[in-house]
Amino acid sequence: MKIILKLLFVGIIITLYCSNLEAQEFSVPKDSLKISISNQNKVLSPKKASIYAALFPGLGQVYNGKYWKLPIVYGGYTGLIYLLGWNNNNYNDYFDAYKTMSKYQNVNQMSKEDKDYLNEMFKIPYFDMNTYPSHFDSFKSQLKGGKDYYRRNRDLSIIAIAALHVLSIIDASVDANLADFDINDNLSMRVEPMQMNFGKGAQIIGINFAFNF
Repeated sequence: MKIILKLLFVGIIITLYCSNLEAQEFSVPKDSLKISISNQNKVLSPKKASIYAALFPGLGQVYNGKYWKLPIVYGGYTGLIYLLGWNNNNYNDYFDAYKTMSKYQNVNQMSKEDKDYLNEMFKIPYFDMNTYPSHFDSFKSQLKGGKDYYRRNRDLSIIAIAALHVLSIIDASVDANLADFDINDNLSMRVEPMQMNFGKGAQIIGINFAFNF
């Protein structure tokens, strides 16, 4: 009977010890796990930054806290959109003028309304339909060249706007990726002179490169 009581007592002690040990093992890893996860989480999400930048120009930079980039982004958009509108307006003017002249073979066939329209639109003395009727073919070629020139510039403006939008998305994603990049003083290289001793008292001066991690 005494042996049984002793065994029960020892079993109770072992059970209490094990339960206490399990409770300690459960609580400590749980806390350490939370700390390791919180340390590994990025402050900014590159995916969110890219989506915001794609949805609205500059929104990705705002999400990253890079407000100083907004004038660059919006300045680029403003300039390119202005060029797009300017080239498109000139293209439409040249296209309408070229379409008007393409209906005729010479100045004599042109109606007074069309001649006045062309003279008023460009106001170039050299191409005045009434003063220089022999310049009809030359004027027509100039209109075709201007139409093609402004159409090409308009298309390039559209491509430039799309490229700027893509660059804005890439910039926002890279900024978010580098948000938690460690650039403290522990990551450095130090260059300093170093004295080296050789046999028989010989000494030379060298250079020591010290890397800190």
